[in-house]
Amino acid sequence: MAVRTDTSLFMKIVVSLLTIISIGLFVFALVQFNDNGQLRRQIVDFNAANNQFIRSAERADPAIQAEAEIATRGGQSLVGYLSSQLNDTYTRVTGNPRDRVEALEEKLTSVPGAETGNLLGFIRSQRTQLATLEQARDSANEARLAADTRLRDMTDRMTALEEQQRQTVSNLQGQLSLLQDDANSYRDGIDAVERRFAQELESTRGEAEDTERQLRQQIGQLQTRNLVLEDQVSRLQSEASGSLLKPKDEASLVDGSVVNTNPGGNEVFISLGRRQNVILGMTFAVYADAAQIRPDEATGEYPRGKGSIEVINVGETSSRCRVLSERAGNPIVAGDVIANAVYDPDKRYSFLVAGNFDTNGDRQQTPIEAAEIEALIEDWGGTISDEFSGEVDFLVLGSPPVLPPPPGVTAPIAIVEQFIRREAQLDRYNDLLDQARRTSVPVLNENRLYTLIGRVQSRTR
Repeated sequence: MAVRTDTSLFMKIVVSLLTIISIGLFVFALVQFNDNGQLRRQIVDFNAANNQFIRSAERADPAIQAEAEIATRGGQSLVGYLSSQLNDTYTRVTGNPRDRVEALEEKLTSVPGAETGNLLGFIRSQRTQLATLEQARDSANEARLAADTRLRDMTDRMTALEEQQRQTVSNLQGQLSLLQDDANSYRDGIDAVERRFAQELESTRGEAEDTERQLRQQIGQLQTRNLVLEDQVSRLQSEASGSLLKPKDEASLVDGSVVNTNPGGNEVFISLGRRQNVILGMTFAVYADAAQIRPDEATGEYPRGKGSIEVINVGETSSRCRVLSERAGNPIVAGDVIANAVYDPDKRYSFLVAGNFDTNGDRQQTPIEAAEIEALIEDWGGTISDEFSGEVDFLVLGSPPVLPPPPGVTAPIAIVEQFIRREAQLDRYNDLLDQARRTSVPVLNENRLYTLIGRVQSRTR
């Protein structure tokens, strides 16, 4: 019984102790929980305050860590170290450690060229410009010194020249006095001569007036005689127009005829050979009869023949020719007549060539190509005349010379001379055309010449 009582008492004591311990632990837990809440709030506040100076991601930046190590070695915090460095930087840049970016930008706006880019680049650029300006200054100083030297030399020369001029003027004044004395004596002699000449002039004027009256009478007689002669010449030209070369009788342009044909070989045979001075390469226009070789009354153009041929083999009295062109449906047959304005078996025609031509087909007419026309005429038995005379049978005219705009008063001599030459060429061209019309000499342009000699146009263009 006593044992049970002790055991029950022990259990009560144990339960009481456990209850007291539990209550103590509960109270301790409540105290710790309250302290932990305050600590957490302090940690949050600390982190918020710390983030104003550095963020967690920034702590991991190697550059910031390196700056932190430098600050630690110097016994400073990172913020204090960076603030000190920033103050030193602005002291060196602006002279004021309290300046910041806004103040710096405001100050840079007053420096042209420094508001953009980096300051070191701007300083280097300014140094380069300064060096360039110093070099230009040194060059200008050297030029100024040289100019001063030249100025002193010129001043010395001018002084010497002025002294020489004074001596010359003095000498001339002495000579002028002597000349004035001589002039006075000469003036007296000239007055006497003028009086004598005036008397002789009056006498000569009377004789000249008599001579002038006689010459006027003679001019009137000559003018009357000239009118009579001009009337006679005009009448003679009208009467003789049929016997001149306007136009030539169609038969006179016929040089021969086609005596045989070889259609299969594209060849014909003509009645002209070596005895008639036919040469290889000569071409002829082919017509059905002589009556077709008649110029158009309105245009003066000669009609194209039914074909054209070229000599490829020359015999004694006949020649073999190849057909260059032939009208469709109107072939060349035996009995057709052939003509070449340059060639004549009985005489040598004389040609006068002037103007600009296009013999190579480049659509550029030049006076140089007139030489090719002359060479063609000479190769085929014609002669070339330099001047218009009664021996000229045909006048071959190209396009008229092109006259450039008149040169101004300040134009170079070469331009003026070129204009004068061109003007003279144009005057000669118009004069030749006028003489040919007045004397009824046939005028051929390049196309008419090719038509009459049977030259195929496509071969030259």
